[in-house]
Amino acid sequence: MKYSMDFTDKNLSKLGDSLANFIFSLALSEYMDKPSGGRVPNASLTVAMDRAKLQKYVPPRTDKHGKGDIAEAIIAYAWLENALSMEEAVEILKSNFTEDIMHPTRKKEAIGVAFGELLRVIKERLEL
Repeated sequence: MKYSMDFTDKNLSKLGDSLANFIFSLALSEYMDKPSGGRVPNASLTVAMDRAKLQKYVPPRTDKHGKGDIAEAIIAYAWLENALSMEEAVEILKSNFTEDIMHPTRKKEAIGVAFGELLRVIKERLEL
C-alpha cells in the first residue's frame, strides 16, 4: 500500500511517536543489557532533523515540537513503506549510542545524534 508522504499529518506523527519511543527503548535495553524504557525528546529529534539535512520538510517558523512531529512522521512513513524494519532501526540507534546516552545534560544531544543517523538512512532509502 502506498501511503501519503505528508509529514505534517498528525496521525502519521502519532504513529511515529510510538515507533520512535519503542525503538529507542529497545535499543536502550540492548545497549544497557537490561530492560529500559525511554522517551525521545523533541529537542533530540530537532537535532536529528538537522543532522540528516531534512530541513526542506519543515515549514518556516516551526518550533521544536513541530520538528519532532515531522521527524516522527518520517519514521512512521519509512516503516509503513517497508523501507526500514524495527530490527534495523534498533541496530542503527544502538550502534550510534555513546556513553552520553545516560548523561543527564548530554543525553538529548546523544539521542539526537543516533536518531540523526537513523533519519539519514531513511532519507537515503526513500530518496528524500
